[in-house]
Amino acid sequence: MQTKPTIMFKQLTVALAATLLLAGTADAASLLDTGTPNGSTFGGTVDTADFLALQFNASSAWQIDGIAAFLTGGNAGDHFAVSLYQDAASHLPGDLLASAKVDFSADGWNGVAGLGWQLPSAGLYWLAVEGTTLEAVPGLPMPDGAFVAPSGGLSMPGPTAFAAGGAYQAAPLQFGLQVTGVVPEPTSALMLALGLIGVAVAARRKSI
Repeated sequence: MQTKPTIMFKQLTVALAATLLLAGTADAASLLDTGTPNGSTFGGTVDTADFLALQFNASSAWQIDGIAAFLTGGNAGDHFAVSLYQDAASHLPGDLLASAKVDFSADGWNGVAGLGWQLPSAGLYWLAVEGTTLEAVPGLPMPDGAFVAPSGGLSMPGPTAFAAGGAYQAAPLQFGLQVTGVVPEPTSALMLALGLIGVAVAARRKSI
């Protein structure tokens, strides 16, 4: 027959498991959305030499799960990349934190999901839309798609930058970008702490 402390310990263990599950989840949300360009102005190009970047301010340690860019002019099966950078001292893209290749399907929004990128902390970061290469012949990189980033009617949440075959330089740009993910709920840490305390107390009682 199980003793009362043993039963209590098992109950609190189950409670902790539920707490851990709740602490690790939050509602998916739109973290950043510049809007859909109306095409009234030319936004820029994205290819192996020309990259676009946008600075944003994360108010907490986001988890980025999906990124989409509004691009036109490519061919189905081409690729581009989305990249996450630290903000450098010059307030331009600094150290690369993560990057993912995106399949281009048709003119419009093209993106990638399931990223799970964790921002180290709140603060300034950069998201970039960049060209990629492929090796049709081993050792011979070739462009993997060239795209146009339409502009017009967009709301950019921070400074923008442009790279043309070299380092990023500040430039006033507009291009369509959407970011989805989760923001940890403020109560998650408290719930986790209470769960850990409960199991510690139960373990102590069991040992007495």
